Amino acid sequence: MPVYNKMPESIKENYYNLIGEIGLDDIEAYIRDIMVSWEVYLLCIATCFVFIFLYNWALKVFAEILAWISIFLVGVGLIALGFFLDFYSDEYVADEDENKKKWLTIFAYTSWVLFVIYLLLICCLYYSIKISIKVLKTSAKIIMKNMRVIIIPLVGMLVVIVWVIFYAYMLLWMFTTGQV
Repeated sequence: MPVYNKMPESIKENYYNLIGEIGLDDIEAYIRDIMVSWEVYLLCIATCFVFIFLYNWALKVFAEILAWISIFLVGVGLIALGFFLDFYSDEYVADEDENKKKWLTIFAYTSWVLFVIYLLLICCLYYSIKISIKVLKTSAKIIMKNMRVIIIPLVGMLVVIVWVIFYAYMLLWMFTTGQV
């Protein structure tokens, strides 16, 4: 970077505009943040890989149970939402606010109707759901047997890091070449 005290006065007033507009101080702040918290980045990367392994293992072993629990919880959520809206409109909305009570009741009934539609869809698509679960279990087995797939995010991170280093180097080279 140019030495600020040796620059001509006509350029000194534009120096801070250059720093602020192009963001050299931002790049320096990003690098400083990474240098200070490198352990956190490594911890996040390690926990991501642990979660990838655990998630695939859980899918391989418990895919059907997890899928049906998810389907069941969505249905329970729709019913509970309807009861909550109905209870809230009866207990917490003032009697003189009839418009709000009416809309909350409509939303409660809509939630219950959506639950019935959801239940019908589950009944109609039961065999498709079973096939989807089998495909999910099979893909989890393939990933567990071919753990090289997990290397893809590492390669992606490495490419991004190399690109940022190259970009920062070339940016600094461009700013420091030439005459003032």
